[in-house]
Amino acid sequence: MRLDQGDRLRVDEATPRELGIHSAITAPDSTDELPMYVQRDFDFDLRTVLSANGPDRGAFVVMVGASSTGKTRSLYEAVYALFPDWSLVQPLEAADLLELKSFPPRKTVFWLDELQQYLGGHPPLTSECVRTLLRHGNVVVGTLWPDQYAAWTSASEDLRRLAKGACLISVPDALSTDELNEAGEIAERDSRIRIALHTRDTGLTQALAGGPALVMRWEQPATPYAKAVIAAAADGHRLGVHAPLSPELLAEAMFGYLKPAQRVKPAEVWLTEALPHATKPLHGDVSALSPVDDGVAGTLAGYTIADYLAQHLRRVRRTACVPHEAWHAFITHLRRPSDLRRLADAATARLRYRYAEPTLERLADEFNDGRAAMELADLLVRQDRFERAVDVLRRRLAADARDWEVGRHLSRTQELWQRVEEIRPAADAGDPAARQRLAEILVDCGISDDLRVRERNGDLTAGERLVERLTDRGCISEIRTRADQGQEAAAEALADLYVAWDEVELLTARAEAGDRPAQLRLSKRHPDGVHAEGAAAELAELRAAVDDGKPEAALQLCALLFELRDEAGLTDELNAGTKGAADRLLALYMATGRHAPEKTARLRSFGLDADESPFPGPESTLR
Repeated sequence: MRLDQGDRLRVDEATPRELGIHSAITAPDSTDELPMYVQRDFDFDLRTVLSANGPDRGAFVVMVGASSTGKTRSLYEAVYALFPDWSLVQPLEAADLLELKSFPPRKTVFWLDELQQYLGGHPPLTSECVRTLLRHGNVVVGTLWPDQYAAWTSASEDLRRLAKGACLISVPDALSTDELNEAGEIAERDSRIRIALHTRDTGLTQALAGGPALVMRWEQPATPYAKAVIAAAADGHRLGVHAPLSPELLAEAMFGYLKPAQRVKPAEVWLTEALPHATKPLHGDVSALSPVDDGVAGTLAGYTIADYLAQHLRRVRRTACVPHEAWHAFITHLRRPSDLRRLADAATARLRYRYAEPTLERLADEFNDGRAAMELADLLVRQDRFERAVDVLRRRLAADARDWEVGRHLSRTQELWQRVEEIRPAADAGDPAARQRLAEILVDCGISDDLRVRERNGDLTAGERLVERLTDRGCISEIRTRADQGQEAAAEALADLYVAWDEVELLTARAEAGDRPAQLRLSKRHPDGVHAEGAAAELAELRAAVDDGKPEAALQLCALLFELRDEAGLTDELNAGTKGAADRLLALYMATGRHAPEKTARLRSFGLDADESPFPGPESTLR
């Protein structure tokens, strides 16, 4: 509902469904929309924080927990009890809230269920906006999954400031002993609670939301088309798409999930066979996919996947490759810039640059996104497509001449282009040094080349930073050469790598030759070294932390897989979109000689196709 309509609901007029509460299973004797509420251990803290507001002091509360754990229901019960006669506002996007900074209302509850939609909007919700609402005594409430909260706290400075100002209520996945005891008493009066308590392999709140039945709908579909449409919706959610998926998008995406024989039927009948199964209510009004209106009566914006099923399939399909047709459908049909931004990030993290490129181009051209223009230009530079990179930045400047950051990026790109053209004749003539320099400039947009120039001019810090970049890229041969020449930073980096890889003989040889970093690390080396068997528990713990959205765990996981030289594990993390997996996998290729240096460099520039095969180059398009 838009803020300028002037017909806001009161809190006690809003239905649970309007506020995003999951539909519950039904029982023969159930008459109410929701089962009876089971008091939660955190209810006292939640209501205390909410009721602490005054005329000049509001409350900003965020419930953090996994899908179907009762976040929204608990928030609804608290707000309904405390502020029944207050106005209720559910903004469509952050821009609606930003309009209120000059004339904020009072005695209003701002309901931001699925808070990530407002944090990742264009423009995003700001700390200033929320502070303004709170200063007028309003209440702002929202819900987040744990991984979304982790992403929030590692985002921009303003969003981190916003996170710091929120009162967080953690919602556990399972009920405590006290909560289960109360549920047992309520079960005598509410058959839905009784059914949920006796549902095996899942918790009470998940069972009430129809979780097991949703999983069964995925595992035992009526037709392959139903499974395909659910898989497409789940993969969209996994890539960060939060908007409803239109029928046109789903029909196009389904192609990649069907076998050739199943594609024989006309595409227009695929959804006809898929949607009745996918949208059929289970245990009442719970369904795998739910239709969403477009803000006008009688319209359909698209379909959204049930949170519980999305979270389940995020684990089941964690490392599955997203088909080309699905990428293409998301890129061409999505309309929200926040969805396109997350899609571009997901493609980049997976080395799927062929999909990152058109997504970034849409962001730059259609939504005047300067950051996207610069990211696209850097991608094009790595592919030696300077003319197009310059054109992208010039178009952005033509749209907004005051974007000084893009202007500086354009100047840098033009300077780099000139440098490359000066080197190219010698490289084309077969000069090894020129070819190597040209390749390195393209790899990281000239950063390492700049450091080499500064190092030659006597800048020791630049030399140390260059060694760090060489280590990150897995350039072991050059690091070894530098170590042999007596460079301390290179010797330390090489010794650290030998320790990580448990290369005892190589480490010992360097120590016996008088290499001090090798001697030091050899003396402190654990006798067992690093072994995959001993690291299994740590890997499992780190993967669980990654799935909870902790960015530091992602980097630690990828570093450990690199140390174990676990190419398959890094490939899995790459397909899962884990932060750092792409760089660590390419570094492993380079360090171990898994591919020729030229092939690794090409992978770094052009990435992979949807099916993990190397992408042939820019001459291929989204066809």
